[in-house]
Amino acid sequence: MTRILVADDQHDLLEFLDDELTDAGFFVKTVDNGADAVVFAAEEPFDLFLLDMLMPGLTGIQAIKVLRKVAPGTPVIGLTGYLGRGFMAQAAALGVTCLSKPVEMDELLAEIHNALAVTSASPV
Repeated sequence: MTRILVADDQHDLLEFLDDELTDAGFFVKTVDNGADAVVFAAEEPFDLFLLDMLMPGLTGIQAIKVLRKVAPGTPVIGLTGYLGRGFMAQAAALGVTCLSKPVEMDELLAEIHNALAVTSASPV
């Protein structure tokens, strides 16, 4: 089963994503900050990280940089509700697709499947 780690400080959104992604057939682990995402990524293998870009403490951009060292090759998808703050451009510079909130589940699922397909097609 594909394992997804979701980090977002909005608890309602975390609950929604947990329910929707679980219903879509994924194993989902949720955390409410970037630091916990890094800790869990170091302790357990995940197939994909889904990160909010603006969280207290470790932001999504900072978490991406650490996750690339802790779990190299694991795809990351970003989420942001703050389009004017440059998170999408910063994420893109790191090779990460960043979707705007509120997220459309069809769009998110398509991005997840695309990211997983690209990763599985990459030579090891």
